Amino acid sequence: MSTVSAIPKGLNESYSVEQGWTGQPAGRGTIDIIWPCCMTVFLCCWTSICLNVPPRSWNRWRRIHQKLLIACMSGLGPEFTFQLALGQWSSARRSVKQFAQSGYPTWSMSHAFFADMGGFILRPSDWVEFPLNAKQVHYLVTHGYLAFSDVALDPAIIDDKNKKDPLTRFLTVCQILWFSVNCAARLGTGIGIATMELSVLAFMFCTFGTYGCWMHKPMDVGTPIPVVPNTRLTEILVRAGESAQEPYRCTPLDFVGRDCSSWHLYWTYWMNVARKLHFVFPLERPPIASIPDDNFPPISSWATAILVFFQITYAAIHLLAWNFHFPTATERILWRVATSYIVCSIIGYWIIELFVWRLFPKFRGPLHAVKLPVDATVSFTRGPGVERGQTKPSAVVKVHRFAERLRTHSAGRYDRHMEVPLRAILPVTLLGTGYCIARAYILLESWINLRALPHEDYLTVEFVLFWPHFQ
Repeated sequence: MSTVSAIPKGLNESYSVEQGWTGQPAGRGTIDIIWPCCMTVFLCCWTSICLNVPPRSWNRWRRIHQKLLIACMSGLGPEFTFQLALGQWSSARRSVKQFAQSGYPTWSMSHAFFADMGGFILRPSDWVEFPLNAKQVHYLVTHGYLAFSDVALDPAIIDDKNKKDPLTRFLTVCQILWFSVNCAARLGTGIGIATMELSVLAFMFCTFGTYGCWMHKPMDVGTPIPVVPNTRLTEILVRAGESAQEPYRCTPLDFVGRDCSSWHLYWTYWMNVARKLHFVFPLERPPIASIPDDNFPPISSWATAILVFFQITYAAIHLLAWNFHFPTATERILWRVATSYIVCSIIGYWIIELFVWRLFPKFRGPLHAVKLPVDATVSFTRGPGVERGQTKPSAVVKVHRFAERLRTHSAGRYDRHMEVPLRAILPVTLLGTGYCIARAYILLESWINLRALPHEDYLTVEFVLFWPHFQ
């Protein structure tokens, strides 16, 4: 049996011995790199995902399919899952403050999460049932349409619906700690880790943030709790005024809170484009049967700072492989370009976010509010095939209408609240496309890099050497 010896320190990297697939009898094998990485990512995804209450028509297998789908999406983009969790946490915090200011201090984070995930379903006498969010529950309670006792559930009831498994969470935390300690020991002794292991470390960083945000959110709730208002829905809408008469996208109570986050507008826009391209993204007809799992609520200012920190840190962890060994020089250059672009695209996105959604609305002049009428036309003289007195839209109006269609690219009923400024959607789409390509390369390179790792990546850490009496 061949022996494995460490490469002397100071040896030039160009003379490093490379190895292909290595079996376990020789020490740490390739499977010892792949298996812990895959197991850690799977456990993190499966135990951290907290889906909203599904529609009543879904059976058990349809629910498992949905959780697998969201878990796979989380595995590809953990930073987006953290953004989703942080937005829901921020929404729950706002709900707790609203109820407290209205004289209901017993409304907790668990109640707010349960409401925002569609835990309450309204059953009016003159309409079909539909789910409520926390803001709509607050509106119905404060206006006297629902009794607070109907929604102020006993914490034991929420805990009973919660399917979180403490043992699975404990095993996941143990796996994360062991993986982190092993990678830290390898880096501390100068042995080195693979790019796949570095990507998993970045993944775990976002997972801890997701765990914290969804700490109070119940997991795998199967059925909602029905609540019946003491007034007909039509009367509730009439009393609400003109705002309730506008067309709705989800439920008749959309007028209670139409504030959408910019990312929710982007995401909805891209999903509508995907539907136009005949991808399989079915659009649920209103009123919806459940609150979608890809709903991105608005995030407070200081929560946005936390999100920026997590996103940049997640991307910057991949930069630690700047001087790692790669099978070819081209792969190293591509890794550096991809990781650098991801960091720059995140910074660019937040610059666009700051300018378009915060600074521009404050500094645009009064003349910007003057819009060209959509029905404006221009007359022209009679020509071949043209009747006298016939009019047609001018070139400026055509451009205006085309921009309107781009800005309100929707599938289904038009909603002016879902308009996205072109100055935002165009650059963000370009940055997002490059971001996805760069992320795909990092994921691919993490696997193909295993074909020729340096010799020292297969050395085993001797933890006994960390104790003083063994040195």
